[in-house]
Formats: sequence, C-alpha cells, structure tokens
Amino acid sequence: MTIVHRTRADLVGCPISAAITTRGMELSVDDTVADAHRLFGKRAVRLLPVLDGATYVGAVDRDAIDGADPSAAVGRYAAALVPTALATTPAPEALAALDRHGGKRLVILGGDDATYVGLVCLRGDRDRLCVARTALAHCERDD
Repeated sequence: MTIVHRTRADLVGCPISAAITTRGMELSVDDTVADAHRLFGKRAVRLLPVLDGATYVGAVDRDAIDGADPSAAVGRYAAALVPTALATTPAPEALAALDRHGGKRLVILGGDDATYVGLVCLRGDRDRLCVARTALAHCERDD
C-alpha cells in the first residue's frame, strides 16, 4: 500500500474518508497487550484503534498499556482517546474538529457511527497528512 502526503488544501471539497491511512494497525478486543506492544514497536505507530468485529470501541496508546499484564486482553484498556468523524464529513470540517482537540489522530467511522473505516494521521506541521493512495478514490483528484 502506497502512502502519500497531502495538505489540507488538497482535501478541500473531499470527504474525510479521502485522507485515511492504510488499514492493518487495528487490534481486536481479544488481542493481548503484548500484541499492542509489538505494533507500537513500529516507529510511526502512536495509537491503535480497538475493534469488536468491525465496531470501533476505543483506542489505546502506549501510556494506556504501560505496565499492564502482557497476556491481558487489550479491549479492557480501550478508551475514547481521540475524536471521531463520519466518513462523509467534509475534510475541512473534520480537520477543524481535530484542531479543537489538539491531537494528530482522528478515527473515521461509517454512517452508522460505529463501524471503523480508518484513521487520519496529521503530521507534526499540522498541514500535511499521511494518506493511503487508494483512499484518494473518495476524492475527485488526478494523481
């Protein structure tokens, strides 16, 4: 999966679903704290969404599981650490909500406000985003 960088200006007129990163860095509620630690071993991973099937139940960061029993189910540590937005929310509106929160991660949910769609990752400059090239299909752009 190819990741590209886009700016906020690139996403004007697009739904926030056009700015999600690749899937694959999520955990199931039954995965263990040790599983989470393995994923956190990857440099860019700062937050892990936790799912019950396809339903988003919360997220964990390194602090949430620091000192936890490695064999414990990670679901018990999932919390509302970051804001959420619906996939159809206009990108500028969703990013404004993220700005109000002050964070760099935004969980994107389906129209039922529960099904996990993906994660938006804002770079440190608060202008660029890491975007899966395939997500751009949700936006009429020529790349």
